[in-house]
Amino acid sequence: MASLDDSLVNRAAPPGSMRYFSLLYAPQDRREQLLALYVIDAEIRESAQSANHDVAHTRLQWWRAEIDRLVNGSPQHPAMRLLNDSLGERTSFAKLHETIVAADMDLARMTYTNMGELRAYSSRSGGAIQELAAAQLVAPLPLDEAVRATANRIGIGVRQSEMLRDLRQDAYGGRVYLPQERLTRHNVSLEDVRGREVAPHLKAALREFKDAVRSEEHTSELQSPI
Repeated sequence: MASLDDSLVNRAAPPGSMRYFSLLYAPQDRREQLLALYVIDAEIRESAQSANHDVAHTRLQWWRAEIDRLVNGSPQHPAMRLLNDSLGERTSFAKLHETIVAADMDLARMTYTNMGELRAYSSRSGGAIQELAAAQLVAPLPLDEAVRATANRIGIGVRQSEMLRDLRQDAYGGRVYLPQERLTRHNVSLEDVRGREVAPHLKAALREFKDAVRSEEHTSELQSPI
């Protein structure tokens, strides 16, 4: 992992995080590739969170072009160069464009009416990276479609767990991921989400969201071929 700058590593998989432990328990010969994916994901997400909209747009445009350079075998970013040397097919990394679509949605401060819309976003924001991580773990063998779908569902669950963890921080950045229909049903406002104290009606909305995420994860476990 010495080939990646420590600041990149610490932002992508800080000690104690879910990604830190996923690297810790990953096969040693695949850790650099997984870390590279996490670094790229963190860099793309941070690009969308820039205080200056024009700067954010320019950074995302660069990453969009960098993904194409990776697919064509000539990336510039150190994490992309690691992936370029991996055992997987370079064309599979076009999947990273899904994370750019999700970042564009973050930059636009999009909201989501229901769990279905949020799930579609989460599939791009979290599921795509987990699909690519699964592909790196089995490379050079191809990734089975059932395993690919399971990896995507895991990524959705992780992303939605992050939404609960970062709820107040995201709200101050103008991003509210909780489905609007649930917020409306519980009379939750943006000020409620930003507040230091968790009001009872916000707790009810969060509990309902948590139960919905857990229900989907349980269904995924029952359907998992792993």
